[in-house]
Amino acid sequence: MNIKNDSFTKMKPVTVFAPGMFGSAAYRIPSLLTTRKGTLIAGIDVRWAGTQDNPNHISLAIRRSTDEGETWRDIQLLVEYPGEGADGAAAIDSALLEDRITGTLWMLYSHTPGGIGLWASQQSLGFNEDGLRLLYDESGQEYILNVNGEVTDKTGANTNYVVKDNGDVLFNGEYSGNIYLKEDIQPRSLLEARTSFLQVIKSEDDGITWSKPIELNAQVKKSWMKFIGAGPGRGLQLTADRHRGRLVFPVYFTNQDMFMSNSIIYSDDHGQTWQMGESPNDGRMWEGEMLSAETMKSFSAQLTESQVVEMDNGDLKILMRNHAATKRTAVAVSKDGGQSWGEVSFASELIDPICQATVINYPDLGDGKLRLIWANPADPDNRILGTVRLSEDGGHTWTYSRTVNAGPYYYSCLTVLPSGELGLLYEGDEFHIYFIKFSIDWIKGM
Repeated sequence: MNIKNDSFTKMKPVTVFAPGMFGSAAYRIPSLLTTRKGTLIAGIDVRWAGTQDNPNHISLAIRRSTDEGETWRDIQLLVEYPGEGADGAAAIDSALLEDRITGTLWMLYSHTPGGIGLWASQQSLGFNEDGLRLLYDESGQEYILNVNGEVTDKTGANTNYVVKDNGDVLFNGEYSGNIYLKEDIQPRSLLEARTSFLQVIKSEDDGITWSKPIELNAQVKKSWMKFIGAGPGRGLQLTADRHRGRLVFPVYFTNQDMFMSNSIIYSDDHGQTWQMGESPNDGRMWEGEMLSAETMKSFSAQLTESQVVEMDNGDLKILMRNHAATKRTAVAVSKDGGQSWGEVSFASELIDPICQATVINYPDLGDGKLRLIWANPADPDNRILGTVRLSEDGGHTWTYSRTVNAGPYYYSCLTVLPSGELGLLYEGDEFHIYFIKFSIDWIKGM
């Protein structure tokens, strides 16, 4: 592994996405992955009308680099739903993962229809027990969308409705709205459930082409959940014998009272099927109360966006954004591949202004040290002071740290480059999305 100790001074931050580029008003929520072929995939929210979260017209896109981030290819728009501005439907908050056995790339994200975001998502899977999408007319009457686009009522009787692949609704052959649009957009006919949908897309050719959205709600979302979304950032493929090859993505969700908890979804068959593990909030003692993610009503106990790393004994460690007063990152460990979690604690060195963070495993250097790399805004109150940290004991302590950007610093994502250097994609000033690379030795001040 050829690590260049002076790489940070050689490469200043490169702007990968910025307001106005490719016709979009704003970009947010970076995800980043190095494929086994050495290609960098930089994922992003394309926020056409502005920086705000959904409800908003938001699409997902990537840029690819084949020279470790020195240059970037043109933007590739991967997922787009219809609508305009705050009335538009969204695909938001991506996370990236490569199955190193099959070479398949996966992107996980949340889709919401027009007018719906985290706080307006209703309690629904959006699908029936056969995994078919539910649709509703203006009176609330339920319909079923079949795989051929034909629509039946809930008794199974045929109707005069047909839904095209892009969501357009035809009634007796005439356009009659779109299932993804906001409720008050005319013409109004059939709409999908007013909830959030966990979806994935995949690529079999190193990110050049991608599949259509694959729905996961029917497999992993619980009937009591309202919102569900990705980590975001990146997922992980497990390497230890216990669950070798398992694909893992962090997610978070709200219960019927709109309190948030997190978990992971996992696949043991290379993405053909997915399951959801328990939440660290399930069985957690907090302020004298035994919690359950389904029923909890504690603001301070909320666990939200998270990222996962694998320990050298096969345990998983999840590091979580949270609403406790400590202003520190919450941590839990799983001994069964993410199916359940132990006690939640707080990492005293990981200051957190309640913001997404990024953490990854660093490859084994043969010296018995389990290295983790971490980056986030290291200020207790503001999203500033972007800091990268190095742990050489699996996250028990974080001995080394360096400031990446002293000014504005929001969401970010790390990756290890083929050279052994580290790549970081982060939101900086005025919502510019920057890429930088640096070495382990730079973090250590060498």
